[in-house]
Amino acid sequence: MTDINWDNFRAELSGIEMITDKTQVKKLSQDYYHFSPILQHELKDKIGYIVVRPATEAEILQVAKVCVKYKVPLTVRGAGTGNYGQCIPLEGGVILDISKLNNIKWIKPGLACVEPGVKMAAFDKQAREMGWELRMVPSTYRTATIGGFIEGGSGGIGSITYGQLRDRGNLQAARVVTMEDEPKVIELRGDDVQKVNHAYGTNGIITELEIPLAPAYPWSEIIVTFNDFMTSARFGQALALSDGIIKKLVCVCAS
Repeated sequence: MTDINWDNFRAELSGIEMITDKTQVKKLSQDYYHFSPILQHELKDKIGYIVVRPATEAEILQVAKVCVKYKVPLTVRGAGTGNYGQCIPLEGGVILDISKLNNIKWIKPGLACVEPGVKMAAFDKQAREMGWELRMVPSTYRTATIGGFIEGGSGGIGSITYGQLRDRGNLQAARVVTMEDEPKVIELRGDDVQKVNHAYGTNGIITELEIPLAPAYPWSEIIVTFNDFMTSARFGQALALSDGIIKKLVCVCAS
């Protein structure tokens, strides 16, 4: 990476927010990989050279084109709440922070169109005013982005009803920017969305998503206790398979 003329590189991205402060770049090069003792060793020294924060799809196209031109590795980042290193730059280069692409395009009954940087909790706050909410959310719901969850998540609170993220119907459509000499915008629908679903941004940069919604109920939290663990587990299994009971999460915990 030392043979890259970074002055020329930055000049070609003039007008797009860039971060070069080493402390900030290091912070934005990490996620919660440190939960893993294996990844702690493998990823502790992986840091990008520069962070780029585009605000529009057009700016993402520009970033993609310049990175290809200079052969600079590009790593896409949401809020960095993942815990297995999927947004850490293994070869330095550019961190593409999508947090400024945070517009909710529209919300209709059962369906919404959002940019990838929309925070999940912020979206639900607006959607619930119309009686809807996200189908499933991770434990990092308050800070995670929708795009980051689609790219790096797999399921969560709500999966008891709607299955895993990659199950058919949990993602309707995606707009994706390619990485090539002349980057293109591709719209994927139906089963084609699985090409970028849970792919960590390694085969394209998502710029827009259409996601199905769930009815927003006034959820109640209930704790039921048992004298032994297996009775608790059997109860949890029976509850999970009871289609007539609307539920968002069934969690079996040891004492």
